[in-house]
Amino acid sequence: MPAMSESKLKRWEYPKNSGIWIREMVYSQTFQSKQSTYSAFQVTIPAKLTGKARKRKQFKVRIEAEKFASTQFRGSKKQGEDYFKATEAERREFVEWLPKLRDYGIGLSEALDFALKRMRPEGGERSVAQAVQEMVESKSLRLQRGDLRERSFKDFKSRANKFGNAFGDLPIKELELESITDWLVGLELEPRTTKNYLSVVGEILHEAFQRKYILESPLVRLTSNRRKELIGNSDSNSQPAILSPGAARRLLEGALKHSELEMLGPIVLGLLCGIRVGELQRLSWDLVKTDTESPFVTIPPDMAKKRNIRNVDIAPNAIKWLSLVPRREGKIVNVSNYESYRLRFNRLLELSKFGKKNAYGVWVSDWKTNAMRHSFGSYHYALHGNPLETSRQLGHKASDQVLFDHYRALATKEQGEAFFSIVPPKSESKLVEFAG
Repeated sequence: MPAMSESKLKRWEYPKNSGIWIREMVYSQTFQSKQSTYSAFQVTIPAKLTGKARKRKQFKVRIEAEKFASTQFRGSKKQGEDYFKATEAERREFVEWLPKLRDYGIGLSEALDFALKRMRPEGGERSVAQAVQEMVESKSLRLQRGDLRERSFKDFKSRANKFGNAFGDLPIKELELESITDWLVGLELEPRTTKNYLSVVGEILHEAFQRKYILESPLVRLTSNRRKELIGNSDSNSQPAILSPGAARRLLEGALKHSELEMLGPIVLGLLCGIRVGELQRLSWDLVKTDTESPFVTIPPDMAKKRNIRNVDIAPNAIKWLSLVPRREGKIVNVSNYESYRLRFNRLLELSKFGKKNAYGVWVSDWKTNAMRHSFGSYHYALHGNPLETSRQLGHKASDQVLFDHYRALATKEQGEAFFSIVPPKSESKLVEFAG
């Protein structure tokens, strides 16, 4: 390499009249007693072009340095041209807001990037009503494929449409947490029902986030305290309502006495086996195995909640009650839909004196939601002292936390023994022996 001192191009302006200068730098180094030299090219961009401090950058070869200088100059020139293309109002707005951004330590590019992502969502513009409609259509496809039950679809559609109708054409990107909570409060619903609506809204907003209609769901800002205000406290300190052994007997004997309602089978399996009402409505009698050494009920995946298949043990006293069910073929719940089941169940509650007439002479039930299943879970745990086994019977996952949070009230072992010792009246003993 020739000595740099011989080069006539030690410093030059590039591009011409740009104010950008390139300097040829010469370096020498000694390695193993041998001295060598090499050159580099330093580009200097003046402050009047950067808009900030002077900028320097070094390259190994001249062509790279000149390419960089040319790019910087073109960019600076374009920014100047764009500035003069801006309207007077746009330039005034820029001058007005730039100091404010500086006060907060925010760069203009940073502010624009933040705003554009929210004002022009990557997934496109959608109103709340449109987002709801897309979600309902998605659920409809799942219903047609068979991986969503009709009752679940109808429930979701009803709640989702009410949400969609409430906010209508409001862009979903503009939906705020306060608007959602005010709407929920305005519905004046029971805490459990409010929780169901909140779950539906959360699912819609999560889907909107996945489709990039919004950058985040407003519900991420819902504090635990505000949630409790809306739906109550569901932690382990609030115990579920359960039936006393005496009340459980009254319900069973009422179902036995009023056979025209055909509710004995569902009551036995719900109360003494802990099977969900939704599962009972899909089960058939061929899945109830009472003629084996260890009787059980199979809950197949297409009938179980969340597809959790399981076998549920049938306690000895439940076997005796089931033997008195006159019809044990076809569906366990012999009704066409949930509403028919609810009407029969409420009639049984009235006949079994679970409630009383109000001041207007109208009978009002005092029944607590899921009382049968809660009773089974509480008494089964009290009797056996094995939370994982009780959870398995209930169809929960391996963790026992759901059991302690929602399905276990304080009960003694003696109460558990009394509950699983409830058998049919003596007047029915002959029928029991004959059926068994």
